[in-house]
Amino acid sequence: MKKIKYPIDKHDWHPSLIPGLIVLISSYNSEKESNIAPKSWLQMVSFEPPILMFSGTEGNTTEKNIIESNCFGVNFVDSSKASKVFDCIQWFGKERIEQTGFTMIRARKINAPLIQECKAHLECRLLSTIKVGSGFVIFGEIVAASIWEEILRVEHEKRYELLDPIVFLEDGMYSRINNTSKV
Repeated sequence: MKKIKYPIDKHDWHPSLIPGLIVLISSYNSEKESNIAPKSWLQMVSFEPPILMFSGTEGNTTEKNIIESNCFGVNFVDSSKASKVFDCIQWFGKERIEQTGFTMIRARKINAPLIQECKAHLECRLLSTIKVGSGFVIFGEIVAASIWEEILRVEHEKRYELLDPIVFLEDGMYSRINNTSKV
């Protein structure tokens, strides 16, 4: 196969060379109103202590809320919620939650909401933020994790099928992670 030049602007990637796990980041604003934001640029950074990072557009509501509250939730969505996640970007603040119909619940160890309908959650304490290019990166230490009990009742290889995570490919396109293989 002959390799050809490819654009370096991610907006021009069809297909995307870097798909990203889709999650909803949850936070409270200063009035304790819940906010959710879809993110697909999420990555583990450290095992000890467990630290993750995600990035987004600088100056948005999610960034402001996390800096004010020093914490955030990571909610793992499955394919049955994909259209709600893609649709929610057209609304802001509490309207996102009302329009998607998600139920917000209290986290166990942080002062941030979680989404009841999501099959797994991470609760994170803010470590730092940095500006990178046109965006920002938030680093959080994972202080609690939860997952639906039913997922852990099946054999290891079947757990991903039940978790049914989705990855962002490009605007309006996602893929399911539902075909696992062991090496």
